[in-house]
Amino acid sequence: MGLDQYAYVKTPESGEEGESPKFVWRKHSKLQTFMEALYTERTGLSASDLNCGELRLEAADINTLEQAVKGSALPRCEGGFFYGHQFQDEQAKEYRDYDLEFCAWARAEIEHGSTVIYSCWW
Repeated sequence: MGLDQYAYVKTPESGEEGESPKFVWRKHSKLQTFMEALYTERTGLSASDLNCGELRLEAADINTLEQAVKGSALPRCEGGFFYGHQFQDEQAKEYRDYDLEFCAWARAEIEHGSTVIYSCWW
């Protein structure tokens, strides 16, 4: 049990469920903290409402995320049920290249008019 995170493209053909995830993370608590802050800012809802929910990512979000990853400046996770915050620095290092690959993919998808979604489950 723990934090599972996904990114995928949602199209009219894929409907409410979206497509199969293109990117999957496991207990990347710093990324989750980044996405929760974005979700709360955008929706006004609690970060816990992102659990099994969806966050539509925009080009500006991807640019901000990429800068944070490159600068080793993803926000610190203060905890979270099953988030793996105890080893968040190690996870951020291990996922660095994968996160940057995600940013490049998401940017290209958005530029082509696709809807990029971040979702999580814990």
